[in-house]
Amino acid sequence: MQSVNPRDDFDMVIIGGGIIGLASAYYATFRGLRTLIIDQYGIHNDVNSSKGIERMFRLMQDNESEAHLAETSLALWMELQLATGKQLLAMDDLIFFGHRDAPMTTEGNVQQIKKTMDRMGMPYEYLDSPDAIHRRFPVFNRAALADDYVGLVQAASASINVQGAAKAFFYAAKQTGHLHVLDKHAVIGIDFHRNPLTSHRYTLHIQGEDKAISVHGKYLIACPGVWADSVLTPLGLQQTRNWKIWQMNYAYWPLKKHRPRIPVWFEFGNIDASDNGTFYGFPPLNFSPEMQNMVKMSADYTYDIFDAPSAIRPGVNDRLMEELSQHLGHLLDAEIIDATNFERVGTCLYSMSPDGKLVIGRIPTEPCSQSFYPGASMCIMESGRAFKYAPLFGRVLVELALEGKSRYQSDLEIFSPIRKGLFETPNQSRS
Repeated sequence: MQSVNPRDDFDMVIIGGGIIGLASAYYATFRGLRTLIIDQYGIHNDVNSSKGIERMFRLMQDNESEAHLAETSLALWMELQLATGKQLLAMDDLIFFGHRDAPMTTEGNVQQIKKTMDRMGMPYEYLDSPDAIHRRFPVFNRAALADDYVGLVQAASASINVQGAAKAFFYAAKQTGHLHVLDKHAVIGIDFHRNPLTSHRYTLHIQGEDKAISVHGKYLIACPGVWADSVLTPLGLQQTRNWKIWQMNYAYWPLKKHRPRIPVWFEFGNIDASDNGTFYGFPPLNFSPEMQNMVKMSADYTYDIFDAPSAIRPGVNDRLMEELSQHLGHLLDAEIIDATNFERVGTCLYSMSPDGKLVIGRIPTEPCSQSFYPGASMCIMESGRAFKYAPLFGRVLVELALEGKSRYQSDLEIFSPIRKGLFETPNQSRS
C-alpha cells in the first residue's frame, strides 16, 4: 500500500471502502491498475454495513436473474477462498420456511422462490408441512410453526466470514503493490473533464482531518453506502425522497449446548405485504474464537427508518429487541438457548431504494438518462444486501468502468440505475 500525494494521478479511484469497494480494488489491482480507495471513516470503521461476523450466502432467490448472479458469485467466492487460503465460507443447509401463501416481502416468499428454483432446475428439498420442518430440524418447536407452514432446504448455502472476506480482498490487493488508501478522507467534490486530451477524466476534491487535497482518476467507481447523495450530487444526481435508510438490529445468543444442529434459516412469518414477522439466524461458527458457541439472530424489519445519514440515532431499538426475544423464545428449543440472554447487540444500516432492489451500473448523467459518464460505475442502495454478491459486483464494477459493459449485463438489468423513481436532479423541492 503506497502513500498518496496531493494531485496524484490514479488509474482507478474507488469511493467507499466497504466490502464492495474492497472487492472492486481487488479486481482493479489484479488488472495492474494503480488504484486508490477513499473512505471517510476508514476502511476498518464501525459505521458501515459489514457488522458482526457473518452474512448469509444463498442461491435461493425470488427471480432467475438474482439466482444466476448468486451462482456465479459462489464460484468467485470459492476462487477467492482458494487463492487466499482463508476460510471465507462455512457451507451449510439453508431453510426458508413460512406461510404457504405469505405475501411478498423484500426477500420474496416461499412459493415464489420455489417457482424460481423449479424453472432453473435448482436442487432443493421441499418440506410440505410444519411436521416435516420439525422432523428435519428439531431445533424449531413444532408448536411455533403455523399449520400452513412449508419449507425449502437448499444445501449450496453458506455463512460468509464478514471480517475474513474484507481482509482477504484488502491484503490480496495490497500485495499487488498497486493499492493506495486514503482513510478518514471525505469526497467533497467531483469534477468531470470532457477534454479528451487530458490523461484523466475525474478530479476528486477530498477533505482530510487536517487538510484538503485533490486527486485525479481516469476511472471512477462509487460505492459509498448510505452516503450516496454526498458523492452523486456533484455528478447531477440525487436520490429521491422515497429512498430510505433502515437501521437493523441484531444480537448474539450463547448456546446452552455445544454446537447443536442449527441450519442457516429465514422465516417468512409475515401475514401481510410487509417485512414484519420475518426473522433469520445462523448456526454457531468458528470465524471468531470468542463466538464459537454463539448464534446470531435478527429481525428482517425495523422501526428505525431515516431519510438521511445525519438523522440516524445510535443504539438498538428496545421494542424490536423485545419482539425478537419473545419470538425466538417461542420458535427455538429452550434447551438450546435462553432467548432473554442476548449480548453483543448492534445495528447495521440498510440502504433501501423505492422498489427494494439495489442499484449497480454505469452512472447516468441525469435521472433516467441513457447517457452515461465515461469510465464510471456505481453500486448503491445495496448496503446490507449485496454482501453475497461482493466478488461478482467487484468484477462487474471494474468491467463497467473500463469497458462500459459487463459480461453479466442481462442479469444485471433488474438493478439498472436508469429505472424510474431512483434519482432526481439535485435541489429539486422535497416539500
